Order: sequence, then C-alpha cells, then structure tokens
Amino acid sequence: MSAENEGTDMFYVGFYEPSDRVKVLATQINEQQDIHVVFGPIDVLSKCCSLVFLDLRELPQTKRIYIIKAFTKEDVKVVGLVARGEEPRYLMQLVQVGITSLLEHHSFSTLLQAINSAQKDHSILPPSLLHLLKEKIVDMRQVEQESFAHRILNSGVNLTPKEIEIAYLIEKGLRNRDIAYLLDTKERTVKVHISHIYAKFGIKHRRNVMKHLKELRNQKKGASL
Repeated sequence: MSAENEGTDMFYVGFYEPSDRVKVLATQINEQQDIHVVFGPIDVLSKCCSLVFLDLRELPQTKRIYIIKAFTKEDVKVVGLVARGEEPRYLMQLVQVGITSLLEHHSFSTLLQAINSAQKDHSILPPSLLHLLKEKIVDMRQVEQESFAHRILNSGVNLTPKEIEIAYLIEKGLRNRDIAYLLDTKERTVKVHISHIYAKFGIKHRRNVMKHLKELRNQKKGASL
C-alpha cells in the first residue's frame, strides 16, 4: 500500500501502530472500499493522509498528546480508538487537544462510519463524553460561547441566541443529532436553525460554515474590539 498520493485527490487514511485486530480491519477497508489505507510512521502519515487512526490503547499515555498534536499541526484529522469506560474528563482532554472522533467500539462498520463522518467534518463521541458535555454546556455558554457570540456579531451577522448556540456546536464538529441531544431539542428543529444560519452567513455547505466559524474564533482578540 503506497503512501504516494501527492498531486491526486484520493482519500488516504492512515493507521499509526494499530493493534493486530485493527490492522486486519484496516486491510479489509482498503480491499473492500474506495479508500486507500496506509500504515507508517508519523512523518509519512502526516504528509499523505487526510485522516489518521490512533489506537490509543497501544500507545503509552505519556506519548498520546504529543502524537495527536504532531498530526493536528499538519491539519490531519485524528480518530482515537479508546477502551470502553475511559474517564470522560480524559476523553474531553483528547478532544481539546484536537481529536476529531473517539471510538469505543472497534469494528469494520464503526471504523468506516468514522471515515465517512470525517469526510463530512462530523465528529463521533462516546455517550459518556456527550453526557459530560451536556453537564458543562451551561458553563461553556457563559464563558467561551460569549466570546464566540461577540465575534459573530462583530462580523455583521445577526444570529439569534439559539442560532449562536447551534453555530458554536457546529464549529465543534458535532452532528445534528448530538446538537439536539445537548440542547434538549428535536433534530428537525436543529436543522431549521442551521438553514437560517446558512442563509445569514450566505454560505451553503456545512464544511464552509465550519471553516468560517473557525476563522472567526481564531481572530486575535484585538481585531474584534
């Protein structure tokens, strides 16, 4: 399996030091799907892959954060494979460092689902982490989301408070059903709000909206004053 995809638009998925079972599943994906799978060291995978799976169960805890950052600084999305029952606060730390999705179940279908979600800029998170996020959503609204809302308003886009909440979670990469869960509302209601957000930004695709929201978030504080 070659890692040479420069100059092509093929979608390459890397697996960094997977367990034997995960390696078998990755090989099956390579053989059965229109997805090119690569095994290799960090420097190879970060150059050729759009997405990398890290089997965190196989990595020393002291090296996990370093390896995640090594990929994310190269704009490579990272999916972490974790053991069931991991401490939600630890999983939260992984997301804050840059993990795109976290999988407690490691099967052919779940790996493929994570690949498809990453291509759509969606995240998959364990129920325990979603529950923790739900508990913390009020605090996040009061602190981080206030700054986020301020920058949106300064950009000239007049979103309602509910649209700002949903835009905040879109920028985090959450799927509609997860947003609905976190906000205690129906998924179809979330879809209506998202259509209004698209219209107000004048942007049609979720990926482009996410990119714009990230740009607003990353603006220097002084630029919004």
